[in-house]
Amino acid sequence: MTGVHGGDPPVKGSAGRRIAFAAASGIDRLITRLCRFIVLVTGIALTVILTGNVVARYVLASGGIDAAQELPELLFPWFIVAGIALAAQAGGHLGVDWLYDRLGPRGRVWFLHLVNAIVIASYLILCGQSLLLAESTWVQVSPVLKIPTSQGYMAVALGCLLLALAAACSSVRIASTGPETRFTLTYKET
Repeated sequence: MTGVHGGDPPVKGSAGRRIAFAAASGIDRLITRLCRFIVLVTGIALTVILTGNVVARYVLASGGIDAAQELPELLFPWFIVAGIALAAQAGGHLGVDWLYDRLGPRGRVWFLHLVNAIVIASYLILCGQSLLLAESTWVQVSPVLKIPTSQGYMAVALGCLLLALAAACSSVRIASTGPETRFTLTYKET
């Protein structure tokens, strides 16, 4: 499956609305590019490290590469968080549309704004809590590489911030063009 940004629909209304829509679209594209980069780099790194360590177990007398035990633990949170943000941009998370399907067009718009407001508040709170945990675990380091273990909490904080931004951009799109444009990525089979 490949992700594609859909074409921007025409925005009717004031210049401010068009500027807000353009800004939201730009932020969404930035989030998409950043997350795809993180998924690509960490995915390749995880594959190379894990494969290399399996080969090293049979070739080296020491039974493997010590750092190869720690690196996947350090990279995996970044890989997952970036994937979560991409899924959110595509509406790829599990959701129940029962109430949404029973509302009229105006009700859907207000409902989605309410949901996005809850999502934004929740993820900003989680971001703050993740940063507090990162601060308190900064002195703990991994045994071999001596990398602070707090970096996993930093990944969660970044992910929460990206998800809050994506929800805010979704609300701008909904206000500008309607609920049909709430997701920026569409997935199709290739």
